[in-house]
Amino acid sequence: MKQLLFIVLFFTLTDLLAQVEISGTISDVKGNPIPGTNIYFAGTYEGTTSGADGEYLLKTNLTGIQNLIVSYIGYTNFEHEVDLSKVPITIDVLLVEETNEIDGIVITAGSFEASDTKKAVLLTPMDIATTPSAQGDIYGALAALPGTQKVGESGKIFVRGGESYETKTYIDGMMVQSPYFSNMPDVPTRGRFSPLLFSGTIFSTGGYSAEYGQALSSVVALNTNDIETKDKTSISLMTVGVNAAHVECWDNTSLAITGEYINSTFHNLIFKQEVEWFRAPVIADGTLMFRQKIGKNGMLKSFGVYNYNSMRMNYENFELNQMENINLINNNIYLNTTYEDLLSQKWMLESGIAYNFDREDVDIDTTKLVTNKTTQLARIAFTNFTSKNVLLKMGMNFSSFQYGQHIRMEDMYNLTFNNNQFSAFLESEITVSKKIAARVGGRAEFNSLLKEVTFMPRLSAAYKTGSHSQISIAYGIFYQRPEDDYLKINPGLISEKSYHYILNYQYQHNLRTFRIEAYLKEYSNLIKFNDQYSGNPDDYSNSGNGNARGIDLFWRDKRTFKDTDYWISYSFINSKRNYKDYPILATPHFVSAHNLSLVYKRFFTAINTYVGATYSYASGRPYHDPNTQNFMNGKTKSYNDISLGITYLTSVFKKEAILHLMVNNILGFENVYGYRYRSAPDEIGAFESKAIRPPVQRQAVFLISILL
Repeated sequence: MKQLLFIVLFFTLTDLLAQVEISGTISDVKGNPIPGTNIYFAGTYEGTTSGADGEYLLKTNLTGIQNLIVSYIGYTNFEHEVDLSKVPITIDVLLVEETNEIDGIVITAGSFEASDTKKAVLLTPMDIATTPSAQGDIYGALAALPGTQKVGESGKIFVRGGESYETKTYIDGMMVQSPYFSNMPDVPTRGRFSPLLFSGTIFSTGGYSAEYGQALSSVVALNTNDIETKDKTSISLMTVGVNAAHVECWDNTSLAITGEYINSTFHNLIFKQEVEWFRAPVIADGTLMFRQKIGKNGMLKSFGVYNYNSMRMNYENFELNQMENINLINNNIYLNTTYEDLLSQKWMLESGIAYNFDREDVDIDTTKLVTNKTTQLARIAFTNFTSKNVLLKMGMNFSSFQYGQHIRMEDMYNLTFNNNQFSAFLESEITVSKKIAARVGGRAEFNSLLKEVTFMPRLSAAYKTGSHSQISIAYGIFYQRPEDDYLKINPGLISEKSYHYILNYQYQHNLRTFRIEAYLKEYSNLIKFNDQYSGNPDDYSNSGNGNARGIDLFWRDKRTFKDTDYWISYSFINSKRNYKDYPILATPHFVSAHNLSLVYKRFFTAINTYVGATYSYASGRPYHDPNTQNFMNGKTKSYNDISLGITYLTSVFKKEAILHLMVNNILGFENVYGYRYRSAPDEIGAFESKAIRPPVQRQAVFLISILL
């Protein structure tokens, strides 16, 4: 649930309290300073960037010998071992230009990347973890980027006219079956995974690589952390629960264990709820991350998460004019093991297996639904470094999915199906010159349940228009099998299909980024039906279609104002669909024509305080009013939200500590997500309506974390 917050800031913010300082100047071989250079310690979050004069100051509380890396696009990386016990430390670096470096031009169409190690990225994992409106949720942070929609009653991410199911999540190259917690009607959910588990995030709003499939609109690709560098233990106490984490390190090995318990009972007593809770939401989970370096270049990663959440509410089914006692219990297990190695100077291996089990028990009065979903995955991929200008990547994936839903009403119903999917991809990245790069590839998939083979070409390219700017284009065909709720009734459906066309311009220099992107999406084979609760397979077909077109803008500035970082994202979209039970082509209920996010962050050194604020705006969303003749002609009022986060770095009992306060909708905007109508008219022939509102208008969460 969105009102449940878990964010452990030690692993990203303790560098602000660091004791060791490294300083110096970054310049090229001609002695010219290089501003905006990335300086960081390998395998950690600790880093900084050089200023306009090329000078830098890196503070750290790491100890021992660490590997310092200096990187900037178009230049060869500089690596140097530093003994942090010998202070003061001054390191001046001369970077050598790499004329054929493939990273000199980066294809950016449709893609936002968050990483610790690449200079060209627009966000870092710390950005994701500290965006106030996100409340420590990966998807909440991505919703502050252009191309996304504000769909507050869901909590999931909606991208460029696509429903939430059209965005798929990958961890270390393998798809996650259930990335969100289960949720109740009109109560938003959140992602299962903490952003601090990952060192890199790619958020593709379209035109993504042939490496990824089964997503009509978007891909969120998460890469887990590498080996930890030092032992550390922390405990966090919150107004909604408790969290504890421990990292143990050995030579070439690390083990990280995290556990948390969240209970919003006390929180719900303080903040008035629109929902009548019989049992307040509860979350309990544990995470284990094992890392082992094998040989000179091999890396074995094992990642496991167990999630449990439960809640019970008295839900007003407004359409049927009745109250329903709904009880939800959800158990989820995700296991992921990968192995990567450099086989030779020309070949790199990536391989992995994953397992995901999700069980959802829902009781609605006397009706009981038990839904089990199980996925097993295997992946292998090879990268061939043909030359400095040509990179060839190929791979295969196999997944086996089992679905079973048992419904107990007056009678018993069992709805089951299995699907095995085999996929293969081939893709080449070519640097034609210092100004031109291209990525050409394709993907093929076979689904045993649908009995179909699909082929998906992908093409993208970039042209450098200047030292700090470029134009990118992308095109691709994308398939995704229908949702489980349709396949369990009619397994004879075929995959839904979309086409992506993207044109992108990006300027990035001196810690400032400007980006504008235009796109067109066309849909076919969308699911159509007359009654979504029909049990007749013939009532479901692939006769739906749709489109989406728009423009996304992004501006980020970390230079103009002292110790200040801010970004602005704006999206305009025009999207229409004729799908589900729509009688005509119309704008879907989750689409707002205009979306705006303003994110501000500043660290006040004098008081050791980090302040962040987010303003979110979305124009009204359409809804269908049965009291009028036209379809989807109603429109909600605009959505507004201001969220605030304050983090104070201090000490408690001589231990480093963080005090963190986060408040959302601080001004108490009365947002409305849509309206529900009675299924039958009253005595004068009118359909009564009720607004869909947030479960809580305003809320605040306080956290104290102590590094033991």
